[in-house]
Amino acid sequence: MQSSQISSYFSPSSTSETKLFHTLFTPNAASTKATLLIIHGMQEHSGRYTEIAAYFADQGFAVLTSDHLGHGKSVKDKKDIGFFQLDRPDEKLVSDAEAVGDYLHQQYPEVPHFVLGHSMGSFVTRCLLQKTSNKFTGAVLVGTGGPLAGISLIKAYLSLANKIAPKHPTYLNTLFNIVNNKHFKKDQDFDDTSWLSINPANRKAFTEDELCGIPFSNNAFFALFSIYKKATARHWAAHISKTFPLLFVSGQNDPIGDFGKGVVKTVNNLKQDGFKNVNSLIYPEMRHEVLNEEIRKDVFNDINNWLTTHL
Repeated sequence: MQSSQISSYFSPSSTSETKLFHTLFTPNAASTKATLLIIHGMQEHSGRYTEIAAYFADQGFAVLTSDHLGHGKSVKDKKDIGFFQLDRPDEKLVSDAEAVGDYLHQQYPEVPHFVLGHSMGSFVTRCLLQKTSNKFTGAVLVGTGGPLAGISLIKAYLSLANKIAPKHPTYLNTLFNIVNNKHFKKDQDFDDTSWLSINPANRKAFTEDELCGIPFSNNAFFALFSIYKKATARHWAAHISKTFPLLFVSGQNDPIGDFGKGVVKTVNNLKQDGFKNVNSLIYPEMRHEVLNEEIRKDVFNDINNWLTTHL
């Protein structure tokens, strides 16, 4: 017996004519106990979160996944994957996430609302919380990280590149893979996706997915680094309540989280700033996509236990 109902639909992007693709997982339980908005990462799509969305629907959550601008089924023509929008693409990503969250609030006005963001989605989530944390009961930040040295210079360069050749793929795609894979070159099965996961089945699925791994344009990297800078500033959470629940989830060998150090530093900074409800889960030997590792069911259960304590 199916334990949840799955429906997909399109809706206009919050600030453009683009239509975004969404999937809603509705629990068959007598009553929905909470909602969970899932915000995916770069160079992938919301379809990769079907397993975790179905899991939480089984736990009584109404779960909504969406494809960002320039990603997955939100793109009419595959050649446009990896390009967001010329005008303020970073703000549009955050506004879209806010609009999707508002939809869940409208559908389920009487229950708690949570948000889970992975990788780029974790930085979008942090920017979303800067705007409207009062709309959520708690947030789970997966595959996130701390400040990046030289980010202001990188952003300045990308701002210019975005004006000159916004749709052109940037060399940063190659550099991004080189830097992230540096630690894993001795792997027997090393390839460009080694940094993503220790699970070879997950890496194979990513490589074979025609909607994954498509190079980012100058425009998309400009949006990414603009969001990253806002999300990792020393006092990024200054306007969030000190009692707001935050859970950081990371693989110990995730280069985006500086192999755990960036996550630990972020958590310690929040606690130093007076945040009372910040927790972290760092999984030994796991890499960036901890939600797709072989231990993912344990990760799902751990996240569920944390969410349940904040209902």
